[in-house]
Amino acid sequence: MKVLFNGSPRDVASTKLGEIIKELGGPYKSGCIIAIISEKKGGELKNEFSLKTTKGEARIKIARDQETEAIALFHHFYPSFRNEQGRVGWVSKDVTAFGPFQTTLQLDTGEQRYKKWDVFFGFGGFDPSMTYLMVSNHEHEAAYGTAADAVIGKLTRGRSIIAELTDADSVEAVTPLVTAAERTGFVTTDLNTEILEGQEIVTYALVKLDPDAPMSSEHFLSLVRDEIFHVDDQTHTYVASEGLKGLSLPLEMIAYRSKYYLSVRNAGTEKGKIYGYRESRLPNPSHNVFGEVSQGGELIEYAATGDSIYTKTDPKWMMVVGKTQQEAEEFFEQEDIEQVREGNQSDTAVVVDQVPALTMEIMERGTVRTVGVEKEAVIAVNLFHQEAPKTLWYFKKVTGLINRPIGFLKVHFNMPGVLVLFEGNMVEAGTLVPENLPKGSVKKGLLGVTNMSRANRGMMGIRLTDSTEYGPTGETLDGANIALSLATLTPSTSSVLYRLKEGDCIYVKERK
Repeated sequence: MKVLFNGSPRDVASTKLGEIIKELGGPYKSGCIIAIISEKKGGELKNEFSLKTTKGEARIKIARDQETEAIALFHHFYPSFRNEQGRVGWVSKDVTAFGPFQTTLQLDTGEQRYKKWDVFFGFGGFDPSMTYLMVSNHEHEAAYGTAADAVIGKLTRGRSIIAELTDADSVEAVTPLVTAAERTGFVTTDLNTEILEGQEIVTYALVKLDPDAPMSSEHFLSLVRDEIFHVDDQTHTYVASEGLKGLSLPLEMIAYRSKYYLSVRNAGTEKGKIYGYRESRLPNPSHNVFGEVSQGGELIEYAATGDSIYTKTDPKWMMVVGKTQQEAEEFFEQEDIEQVREGNQSDTAVVVDQVPALTMEIMERGTVRTVGVEKEAVIAVNLFHQEAPKTLWYFKKVTGLINRPIGFLKVHFNMPGVLVLFEGNMVEAGTLVPENLPKGSVKKGLLGVTNMSRANRGMMGIRLTDSTEYGPTGETLDGANIALSLATLTPSTSSVLYRLKEGDCIYVKERK
């Protein structure tokens, strides 16, 4: 039977979802939702169109039941009405005009009355070779060289977008919209789902990132580092992920949040939260728009809270921290990026930093410096996700482990053979309530964070000996929250910790 698989028509012998994916060798991640879309018998032209401009999306609804010459013209030329042909020809208080292009519409020099937001064809200089698609900005009378039946419909959405267009803008695409009644779908993780002839299967979302929003794009790339977008919140207008909620971002690109666009909150209590839109929203100075779901938008449309979406990005994340120098070289060779090794330059050295850090900046420069250290300098740790979620969030945020595979700790004080203290952030630790406190004693190899009950809140420390009196930061047992343990406290690791002095750094990664 015939199906549409991630946008491509395919013939398949199987009828069950899982078997089809296996048969086609298609991209799929276990546990992620898959969208199944059905469409009513095609062939008829829809009566509503998306007008995607350089400033956002507007919509035109065709108003007539019977097709006029003007409507037939629109149906004929809309697929090619974009870029140069769809540029804004002029803007006046009365109309916004797109074009010009040539038509054979009949000339009529009489004045016509146009209602606000009417969409119609008009001529420049009463010349059909200079035809424009026009939007009436307010009710008025004028002679544009065409008759009353040149009105094809009305602008129903995005009116403020059209009102803000200038002659530097243009139409990027015009596409017919399929209404909910004509196109229905659902998402599932059940690979035994029976697929019917002609249905569409969508297994992943492809996100095209905007180079004009480099920090927001990096924030998103970090969120989906495992190629999964977790839906933590939803309304009829958006789905959202709170995986990096709480992280600060600069003001970047403020724009219309069109359907299937992505934004991140840059201010307020929801800062760091990422939104994918099911319906278009107006610009908001608290939202940076940074990308668009260019394929697989149906997953955004039908997802529910708790779902996971298999997500790919363009470009991919240019993060090599955690790889060896050799692995980083092979990665960047594939992307045609020059790598310059620094620090420990051996093939087996582990990359703990890269400059530039941002994917978009690396793409622009075409070169990156990778800083390596010997693999023994990177300590694997077991994070206590369930026992100390607030403390772990603080630890990952302060060390940088929140948005890269390896974090670092800077030594504040070393009491050789007893404990090592690391610098923290008192402001970030201001609400660090006591959690996962030691019970009776503290074993060596545990890392703790001084909680808000003590003056030195936010200080971090690792115990190198067992103690029944003091925690990892030298506080009594009720003064420090236990966040993690070293995976192994081998003699070589102990030796590294014993030799540390103020200002030194150690590197940590989560044990998988």
